[in-house]
Amino acid sequence: MANEHNLHKGHRQRLLKKYLENGIQSLEEHEILEILLFFAFSRCNTNELSHMLIEKFGSVSQVLNASPKEMTEINGVGETAAALLRFLGDFVDTYGKIKEPVIKLESIESVMTFCQEFFPNEDKESCHFILLDKRKYLAACLNMTGCAFSLISVDLKQVISKAFNVNASSVIIVHNHPDAAASASNNDVRYTRSMAETFTSLSISVVDHIIIGNDGCFSMRKAKLLEDLWS
Repeated sequence: MANEHNLHKGHRQRLLKKYLENGIQSLEEHEILEILLFFAFSRCNTNELSHMLIEKFGSVSQVLNASPKEMTEINGVGETAAALLRFLGDFVDTYGKIKEPVIKLESIESVMTFCQEFFPNEDKESCHFILLDKRKYLAACLNMTGCAFSLISVDLKQVISKAFNVNASSVIIVHNHPDAAASASNNDVRYTRSMAETFTSLSISVVDHIIIGNDGCFSMRKAKLLEDLWS
């Protein structure tokens, strides 16, 4: 029994590590249920229970919408586990509707519009990184307000760490010129190429570099600067 418990404990640790390092998208349906059931069972083999639940109800969402009575018909699923799963289903139904809007940035125009709306010109120079998933949906925005756009002031390690955490596959660089027109300086172009080389080495592509000035918005991609980056 001790060996079996140690093996099971190791399995839980490995599964949690998989989730923490790669996100919920990396998990199979039964693995998601396994993790949920960890909180109802301290020692039980939740792998077997999760497979049984998926087999009976068809998917995680259908499990969470099943009645506690239906869940407890499965051998090993008690009232506590059934109540937990049903509560999570109700929680998702109630609070899952309160979420950030889904934003897709797949064209230069959509990117520029987004930047003008969400990153208006500020009093001080600042830099932002928009992280996108593989389908060009917004995954996260990293706001580095008060950070001038340069190789010295921008902490790329922080950006890369966030990109890995949200499984981003591409990035859009945004910075502003508080008291100048929206255009790219020679340094802007040079820094962009250097940053792009770093991101590319990590399989993260740079989609564009947007510069917001006191006269509007400028896209390096639309201006055909560094064309080899956008191909």
